[in-house]
Amino acid sequence: MPVARRVSLTDEGIEVLKRAFTGETFSFSGKRYQFDQVKITPGYVQAGGPPLWIASMAEAGAMRAARFGANLLPQGERARSLDPWLAAVKDPSPFRIGIIKSCLVTDDRERDWAAVRVAERRRMEIYNKFREEAGGHGGVAGITEGKRIPQTWVVGDVEHCVAELSSFIEEYGLTDIVSWAVPPGMRPDQTNASLERYARDVAPRLRAKFG
Repeated sequence: MPVARRVSLTDEGIEVLKRAFTGETFSFSGKRYQFDQVKITPGYVQAGGPPLWIASMAEAGAMRAARFGANLLPQGERARSLDPWLAAVKDPSPFRIGIIKSCLVTDDRERDWAAVRVAERRRMEIYNKFREEAGGHGGVAGITEGKRIPQTWVVGDVEHCVAELSSFIEEYGLTDIVSWAVPPGMRPDQTNASLERYARDVAPRLRAKFG
């Protein structure tokens, strides 16, 4: 899809979603989308429709999320994603802030991390191929590790995972953490035990601490 069309497609698409989420009949006439007398049925469970999340890797994306009153998935450099959004919304308490932060709960870090490392290298090779085919657009290329909101894996026993994730949540004011169920390149039998321990021993402690 041409880069020149992406901003208008995204902005209009979000506007259409917000109107659809009201549960009322609506029409829309834009540069990219036209709808006449549309109503989404059946209705939504939540008042106002599903929570709307917008990802951001740059200030324009952060401003888009603030403008549409959306929850934020900040990625890349904090100063270009999370901080501009916080400044724009002023009071982040009504919103949710989430990010992908994978966690492998294990008592044998060296043994179990090896399989994840191989899978992660394969995943990044595929992502880099996508970026190359797109002419270099997208991704976190050029962002130094020190400025980037870290999305590296947390790997270790329960105490280690709770401590690392707690510190991460506090530093970035997160309300939601997304983790892989089965990372690309791995099998369920390689991650099931970790998922069970994450759900049973890690997540409840984080929930109790942060509410």
